[in-house]
Amino acid sequence: MLRDDLGRMRTVLTRFTVATALLVCAVGVWALESGGVLPLPDAELLRRLRDDDFTIQAVKGAGGGVMGAKKLTIRFADGTTINAKWKVTGSSGDGWNNSPRREIGAYVVQQLFLDPQNYLVPPAVARCIPLDVYRTVDENPKPNLELANTRCVFGMLSAWLDNVHQPEVVFDRERFSKDWAYAFHFANLNILHDLIDHRDARLSNFLVANNPNDARIFSIDNGIAFGTLVYDFLVPNYNTIEVSAVPKQSVDRLRQVTREQLDQLGVLGQLELASAGVLRNVRPGPNLDPQRGERLTDTGVQFGLTAHEIAGVSERLQKLLAMVDAREIGVF
Repeated sequence: MLRDDLGRMRTVLTRFTVATALLVCAVGVWALESGGVLPLPDAELLRRLRDDDFTIQAVKGAGGGVMGAKKLTIRFADGTTINAKWKVTGSSGDGWNNSPRREIGAYVVQQLFLDPQNYLVPPAVARCIPLDVYRTVDENPKPNLELANTRCVFGMLSAWLDNVHQPEVVFDRERFSKDWAYAFHFANLNILHDLIDHRDARLSNFLVANNPNDARIFSIDNGIAFGTLVYDFLVPNYNTIEVSAVPKQSVDRLRQVTREQLDQLGVLGQLELASAGVLRNVRPGPNLDPQRGERLTDTGVQFGLTAHEIAGVSERLQKLLAMVDAREIGVF
């Protein structure tokens, strides 16, 4: 089956000129810059979600899932108003399916081999929302971290995608063999899910753009990843390479990844107590405990992947490259 797929893919690729490939990339850039899916450019959106103060204008259930995610309409000081997904965590700041560090880890791992116009995971950050702001969500809010003197609610805030819908199927083998843009983006999704060992590939965890010219498949729930013991075994996951070929540019980028880059996954964020007992994002310091993913201190919280989880990413990356070198999977 893989050989047949690869053969069809090679036939398709011979029909594509360089100009066609460049046109597909240009369409991807246009889709992002036009604001069709994200309300702001990725980098600006990430910064605002992480650092800027806001008020909460409205709250709705996010739909789907089991962890009580909410859709917040938030308004920044300059009047910019966007929607965002919010998940409050347990007292440790982490959980089996409610894990800001794993969600943020997936967002960062994609940066190892993708450019922003091809990102498949929306921007995600850790925030601790002040109690007075949080009253729109909960009339009687309480601090949720095992940390003294805090007056905020800790959780994950991520971009809400607009003009999207749930796909009928995620991996369409026939389309993969005929549609270059779809093949490019799904192969990158397969690479990402393999690297992070993503094990919750329910249809509701994926979205695609309404714009037919944007063939990205967005992975919007990545908490069950990086080797968690509890996972969804009732659905076909993509945490192994299922495609017959992967993009050469992605493989070339992955060949350049250093151990130092992987070790940086050990610290994905850090929040420290500021005025009025609110934890705010700061420039992360050295890894306080490589064996733990969430690290509570007297004055804040640091989080990232554990040494074991990073070793897993490294092992899967090397295995992927070895498969390419052995021609077990092709490149296009």
